[in-house]
Amino acid sequence: MAKTKAKKKPEIERVAGRNEKREKLMGYLMAMPAIVLLFAFTVYPLFYMAYRSLYGGSVISRNPKFVGFDNYKALIESTDFHQVLMNTAVYTAITVGLTMVLAIVIAVWLNGKRNSKLNGIAQTFIFTPHIISMVSVSTLFLWLMDSQNGLLNVVLTALGFEPYSFLASPETALLSVSLVSVWKGLGYYVLLIMAALQNIPTSVYEAAEMDDTPPLRTFFKITLPMISPTILFTSVVAVIASFKVFDSVSIMTGGGPVNSTNTLVYYIYDFAYSYGKPGQACAAGMVLLLFVCVVTYVQFLVGKKRVHYQ
Repeated sequence: MAKTKAKKKPEIERVAGRNEKREKLMGYLMAMPAIVLLFAFTVYPLFYMAYRSLYGGSVISRNPKFVGFDNYKALIESTDFHQVLMNTAVYTAITVGLTMVLAIVIAVWLNGKRNSKLNGIAQTFIFTPHIISMVSVSTLFLWLMDSQNGLLNVVLTALGFEPYSFLASPETALLSVSLVSVWKGLGYYVLLIMAALQNIPTSVYEAAEMDDTPPLRTFFKITLPMISPTILFTSVVAVIASFKVFDSVSIMTGGGPVNSTNTLVYYIYDFAYSYGKPGQACAAGMVLLLFVCVVTYVQFLVGKKRVHYQ
């Protein structure tokens, strides 16, 4: 009897081992399409961009010449590229700053009106712009902000004010494009922060009420720390999205007037397809990648000290 049990035990282990190997193989097979797509559309383009940034020639050059770091040197010496970096930094600061502040304020307000009948309607109106394509939003605001026949200037004129050059002036064009991006993406971040607010235990607020804690102090000492992981996540996503801005700039301003709205991604597109300099465009792409990595690292570094995980 003991020998029979001893024989069965190795057999059971062999069957379990075969099942485990089969499950692992099945897991690899199921993950393979995602791995192939990731390699084809992310890993390979990244390494090719780094490789191509070291070569000159045009888009149609069969054998581009190796130029080393000359493309990077040309970027450093270019005043236009300096302006593009400044535009990108200002655009990021405006869009991320306004979006995060407004998203937190609106989410807190909606969360306080959770049982109101207007809550669902308000959420729908706030989130709807997010599901509309940026091309459609940019085309709409291009008409609204037209310096002559735009609806906004028609209203201003009817009220007795002078027409405002939203997109035609270098002083206001970048701000106008930034506000369009804020309006487009605000609803997405509001819903994320609302989800975080609804996960805060009500007992925490009840304890604060029993101690007669002022609402403003409750907000800064309880609400913000409790949703700080979500704020970190949304801010990182918002920063990366702001660095990738292209559609609104291409449709509304084309990088103008006087290069005042030209951002990194549009600059890369311009050099690759308008000027036919893919090497310099790839070098600018590597700079963009470096910027995104550095900014994201700094955000997580700051988040270690400021973010409170439950």
